[in-house]
Amino acid sequence: MAAASTLGWAVKPTEVNILGKTYSIQYVDNPADVDLYRRKSLWGQIDYWTRTIRIYDKERTPADLLETVLHEVLHGIASELELKQLQGDDNEEALGILALALADVLARNGWLKP
Repeated sequence: MAAASTLGWAVKPTEVNILGKTYSIQYVDNPADVDLYRRKSLWGQIDYWTRTIRIYDKERTPADLLETVLHEVLHGIASELELKQLQGDDNEEALGILALALADVLARNGWLKP
């Protein structure tokens, strides 16, 4: 992952390499701008076609941003590895829990400053 703000990140990441594919990370102030089709307000979304991750950023804590970025990265990993059990809308909660656990592991091991 490229660098980000108070959880040990120097600046928010602007790109991430997921299994050899580079995705740009864009931050937006309106949750409706996260959804490519503007159908609903979202915390984050990954677009596999344009290789873009959009994150709602306004007034969110660094911990929330980290979890959201990791959540979207996990979507990318699940897609690239064709992990059907982690794909689709029914698995949003599972990916959220995995993102939270991954952030915790990174912080507890000193890879991020809590």
